[in-house]
Amino acid sequence: MKKTILISIFLAASVFAIEGKKMTVYKSPSCGCCTKWVDIMKTKGFEVNTITSNNMNQIKEKVGITKKTASCHTAIVDGYVIEGHVDYSAVKKMLTEKPNIIGITVPGMPIGSPGMEQGNMKQAYNILSINKNGSVEVYEKH
Repeated sequence: MKKTILISIFLAASVFAIEGKKMTVYKSPSCGCCTKWVDIMKTKGFEVNTITSNNMNQIKEKVGITKKTASCHTAIVDGYVIEGHVDYSAVKKMLTEKPNIIGITVPGMPIGSPGMEQGNMKQAYNILSINKNGSVEVYEKH
């Protein structure tokens, strides 16, 4: 009984830990798929501040995104970088577990990833964690 109550409290706390979190998203002024991704994050409870910029490469470089880990938009939340069309499941996992990484990324723009929906079409893709030494590892498979 006590174990069930503790698990319920932990699960509720992890959900409420996301709601109201402030996220800053940098995107180019003409990117529509970025706007779709931002809308998804808002429905999940994030308070999103969107900043449009024509210097996305400079922003990415500053936060540790390389050409091999880059996508279209760059988000910052709780000191972590979220690059591109990352699923909410991975964002929630990262913010709950708080790993010692720079952040997570979906390089490129895979069809079917959040914000890149095109009907029933969906490419398989990986969400990668970006380690502090610059190396990457698979964080989630989709």
